[in-house]
Amino acid sequence: MENSKDEDLKKSSASKDTIQEHISAGRKIVMLKQEGEYKIQIRFNHWDIDGTRKWRVIMDGVEFLVSEIEISIKSKTESEYIEEEGFKHHIIAFSNNVFFDNQIAYIN
Repeated sequence: MENSKDEDLKKSSASKDTIQEHISAGRKIVMLKQEGEYKIQIRFNHWDIDGTRKWRVIMDGVEFLVSEIEISIKSKTESEYIEEEGFKHHIIAFSNNVFFDNQIAYIN
């Protein structure tokens, strides 16, 4: 069951696919959470073929693909066990301010 944070991002005025299209085109996208913070997980994308989508930025359960990431806030590593998949390892951070520009995610 999804929590309300997951629903906030999924119900935003722009769909996840539309946002990803803008990110892939190199446009600037600003994601500001009005209340609370996004839980951001960063994972390597094993399915990238050309370097433009090598990182997975997962914000409250919604994934965006980017070529690079810059983190200017406190972050740490985390491992979690997911049924039928095993352990997943990622970097996590919490922020209400993330923007994408030229296929780079900036986590502030």
